[in-house]
Amino acid sequence: MKKQSGFTLIELVVAMAVLGLIMGAMVHLFGSSVTSLHVGARQEVVYEEARLLMNELKTTLRYADSINPQNPDDKTTILSYSGTMWNRHMDIGAADADNISYDITVEWLDAGGGLKQLKVIRTDKTKNGSKRTKEIHFPNDSANSLFKGDSAFPITSESIKLKDGNSVIMYKIALPVQYEFNGQMKTQTLETKVVPSKDEVTETPEEKMRREYMEILNIGLKLDKSEAFTQKERDIYDKLCSYWGITNNGKYSWQFGSNTRIRAYIYEKIYQNLDPSISLDGVNGYFSPACFDFSSGNNVVIIHAKNPKWSDNWNTNYIYNSDDKKWRHLISDKGVTLNTDQFAPDKKPSWEDVKSVITGTGWEIVQEVKH
Repeated sequence: MKKQSGFTLIELVVAMAVLGLIMGAMVHLFGSSVTSLHVGARQEVVYEEARLLMNELKTTLRYADSINPQNPDDKTTILSYSGTMWNRHMDIGAADADNISYDITVEWLDAGGGLKQLKVIRTDKTKNGSKRTKEIHFPNDSANSLFKGDSAFPITSESIKLKDGNSVIMYKIALPVQYEFNGQMKTQTLETKVVPSKDEVTETPEEKMRREYMEILNIGLKLDKSEAFTQKERDIYDKLCSYWGITNNGKYSWQFGSNTRIRAYIYEKIYQNLDPSISLDGVNGYFSPACFDFSSGNNVVIIHAKNPKWSDNWNTNYIYNSDDKKWRHLISDKGVTLNTDQFAPDKKPSWEDVKSVITGTGWEIVQEVKH
């Protein structure tokens, strides 16, 4: 009788067991791959959030010309700053390319559960006078936040001494991120540092003079409020005391509220008595700073003057708009000059008041400017 070939029951059981082990390993390997893929995707999203915000803060701080507080530390709760930057860096010839003014506010946002998020609000001021605002929360998902109730503010500052003896303020940005890896939460901090480019050649001569004047006014305001100086402010204060012949006692002096005294220092010590001349549409003269409302260091106006040492001999028909870096000219009887009853007798016009006049009816942009 011929013997039949085939598998025994034991052989089948062993084969199925081996196949089960192989399939189980493959399922586990596939599952781990999918999990790693998802973890990697989540990690990439968190990193992208931090990278985009880091770039936003670094770029806008780079071109900031007004920062409050100027020296944020780990106890700061809100930081605001303003600046101007070119809105089409890679397309200079674009029709809508222009210097865009912006305002940034960075502050804490209560995310609940003892956690905080960072809220960043940016407002751009476009060429036609309209405003465009966007708001960013970091991290976007509050559950991913590493900011707790006692977390240090992510933007801090330090004073750096340069080789020429001057000091600059450097801002450090630190954004912590967390993600899951192999079932465990990992943390990492993205960091960068930036120094605002206030003294670059992109700063117009008028803006340079306005900044120098504002620095002096802000020193006076700090003295009035008994606030601490930066090293740069301390150096300027020492020079002012020496020039004005006042005692360096850290107290407010009336010279900080005098256009004549501040201009005298700027012209003699900063410009070495070389009066900055300018021609506006063929009208020759000088540009000169003034402040009507000394309650804020921002209230500085640059005016076209017939005489750089003017007192009352000045021309209000040409005023510089520091927001768009353009001169405005009064060309119509319908326009309003600064020495009219536009402002109440008891009200000293701020920069915003002045700007509302020169951007109104009867004022036009000067087409030809020669320094």
